[in-house]
Amino acid sequence: MNLRTYIDSGAVECYLLGLANAEEEALLHEMRRLYPELESEISVTAFKLQEAAMEGGIKPPGEVWDHIVREVQKEEREAQRQRRYRRKRDEPAYTVINLQETPPNRYIKVSIWWRCAFIALCMLVMALLASSIYFYRKYHEMEQRVLQQYPSNQLAPASTK
Repeated sequence: MNLRTYIDSGAVECYLLGLANAEEEALLHEMRRLYPELESEISVTAFKLQEAAMEGGIKPPGEVWDHIVREVQKEEREAQRQRRYRRKRDEPAYTVINLQETPPNRYIKVSIWWRCAFIALCMLVMALLASSIYFYRKYHEMEQRVLQQYPSNQLAPASTK
């Protein structure tokens, strides 16, 4: 078969438009193998078909673009909502922190409520320590007063004879 006759038959256009059946596609692939210059003809024909499609096109009204944008945004919001729901459902109720993998210059985040509880605990311990010291001194003072009021021989137990 002559290459020019094959090109003029419209087989290349049918192939590019997707109208060729399996036999015609097989024949085109065979012709490509036999005639390498057919590749350039296919490229030129594809370019011409694209130009023809662009020339005959009409510009759609602006409302069409606005409608497309609204639909895409709605789909994105729905996908985002689905991801958020999936993330909340799949997250465990606790967080595992592997301290061996954490670099030494990183900090562990602690909830503000744990910090407040720790500060309150420290203040309670200091208050208990201060009151213990206060009552120890009062006890020591009272002991000194008692010892001053009574002579040492009166406090000693009576020896049994």
